[in-house]
Amino acid sequence: MSTVAYSSDIFALQRHGGISRYFCELASGVSKTPGFRSRVVAPTHFNDHLKDCDAPRSGVHVRLRGLRTMRLYHAANRALAPFLLWAARPYLLHRTYYSPEPAPSGLPTVVTVFDMIHELFAGEFPPSDPTSHNKRMNVEQADHVICISKSTAADLTRLFNVPPEKISVTYLGYSDSFVKAVPADDAPPHTRPYLLYVGHRAGYKNFRLAVEAYAASPALREAFDFVTFGGFAMADAELEWIARLGLRADSVVRIAGSDLELARAYRHARMFVYPSRYEGFGIPPLEAMSSGCPVACSDNSSIPEVVGDAAVLFDAADGDSIRDAMERVGFDESLRARLIEAGHARVRQFSWDQCVAATMAVYRRMLHV
Repeated sequence: MSTVAYSSDIFALQRHGGISRYFCELASGVSKTPGFRSRVVAPTHFNDHLKDCDAPRSGVHVRLRGLRTMRLYHAANRALAPFLLWAARPYLLHRTYYSPEPAPSGLPTVVTVFDMIHELFAGEFPPSDPTSHNKRMNVEQADHVICISKSTAADLTRLFNVPPEKISVTYLGYSDSFVKAVPADDAPPHTRPYLLYVGHRAGYKNFRLAVEAYAASPALREAFDFVTFGGFAMADAELEWIARLGLRADSVVRIAGSDLELARAYRHARMFVYPSRYEGFGIPPLEAMSSGCPVACSDNSSIPEVVGDAAVLFDAADGDSIRDAMERVGFDESLRARLIEAGHARVRQFSWDQCVAATMAVYRRMLHV
């Protein structure tokens, strides 16, 4: 029986999020694979995905109570993880994020690289941010590297000079909450028809240019509002900027909630707009497609690799290109019908089961089993 251990790193950084969900799916899937078992070595963590995950683990969930508590988490994990890792007797370690700690001697190690945002958009992070340094060290020490898209793998090779033979590409899955039965009391989360944007709104996510493109289209403004889901509440500076664009205060609104609420937002949106200037993979377009929501998105990085021919692509640096794509998807009914049908077909190519199977192939090659 070959044991694969997963480190504590991401589970002591995220309460919830895509990376920790990914590792919970992996650990759970590996534990169900004949001849293998998994063990998440997280002495202390505050991650909700791990708390509810059925993967075997060493450690306890302790509620986060601020920065001081987080420092205690990291101190406890540094002290206890080596002993718990030794007790698990793993054949292989898969690091869950970029650790400042050196790799354990003599233990085959895998690290997943999700994107190269810290390198390509370094100006959006403080100079003291250790992520890029730790990433480079972990990649150099790893016996093998998994990337979540061919685009990310190419960026890693180009920016860190990693040989392609050291890299495998395994695509992510997405939450099945977006394909569950629609509840009987289903209703739109916003009173007017709307375009939907999801996630935080700063920097490379390119929210501002998308809203400016919307504001520049009288047809879009008349027919739809612009709803943003998640991220922080609208700041005063954002509200002032929206007013300067000549938009009503209630035409660009932020809502938030659970994955089920997000699925509802996708179902009722006229379209999903994804204007990011870079993504290592990009799960939201798949979530939208699985919900029957047409997608208009950027033509850069991994995004075309994920959406295939099931979305209308635009140049994320060109407001006119974004506006044209939104108008086409917003008002062309035959195009919308084609996108919805193609989207349902596209999402079938991505699942957590497929992600686990591709990752297991990497583990088997490393362990010669």
